[in-house]
Amino acid sequence: MSIHKTSNDWYTVAAISLMAMCLVTFDHEALGHGGMCLASGGHIRLLTSSMFRCDIRSMWIAPAGPFGNLLGGTLALLFVPFVPRRSTNVRLFLILVAGFAFFWEAGYLIIEMHRRDGDLYFAAQDFLGEPSLWWRITGAVAGVGLYVFSAGWASRALSDLWPDAAVARRVARIAWVTATIGAILAAAVYSGEGWAGLRDAALEIGAGAFPWLLIPRQSRVQEESVTPVRIERSRTIVSLSLIVFAVFVVTLGRGVRF
Repeated sequence: MSIHKTSNDWYTVAAISLMAMCLVTFDHEALGHGGMCLASGGHIRLLTSSMFRCDIRSMWIAPAGPFGNLLGGTLALLFVPFVPRRSTNVRLFLILVAGFAFFWEAGYLIIEMHRRDGDLYFAAQDFLGEPSLWWRITGAVAGVGLYVFSAGWASRALSDLWPDAAVARRVARIAWVTATIGAILAAAVYSGEGWAGLRDAALEIGAGAFPWLLIPRQSRVQEESVTPVRIERSRTIVSLSLIVFAVFVVTLGRGVRF
């Protein structure tokens, strides 16, 4: 068995991860919370990359954000096997979307059950009444389970592209660093609420997605030689990511109301 080395263009990897972060954040805040607020007949009073408020109370608004992420992440996960390995940029984008979405919700489920605060805790209150200790423990265990599943899947997905664990880990870490910095910079543009929005952005994309720093742990071993793919330099993708991020900053980063 032999594993070939590869050299990726890290600017393009970073650009792909930046767009994945923007999409995952949009799915949670705008599509999820914002869409349900409008569908319920309300008006959006605040919509940023990490904060949301609606002018009406509805039991469906709080869980709509996590549902938006889980839906987007699940669709990305299901599409990955249908994307040829040679379409590496698209495949990596889908892997990152699924990973960031699932890691976000797994981490928040654990934290929210501990703090008795947040989207999923409020949803549990609305549907079940004040969650008992056992409900909270069950929620936290579900969060751990989602972490384990997501980390295992993401590790295998990256290893399918880069059998050498060192190369795959570097892709994952470049993606995590870029997405975390991008999320924090976007949140910093919003001038209200002090440090709350910046803190939430750092938790959602950064701390919540810590498994990207740990996977994959081992090189993929096969009986036959495995040829890794390569992320080529793409000025188109880099330029597109800067445009997408600029739009993201001036809308969700700055905050919108309607």
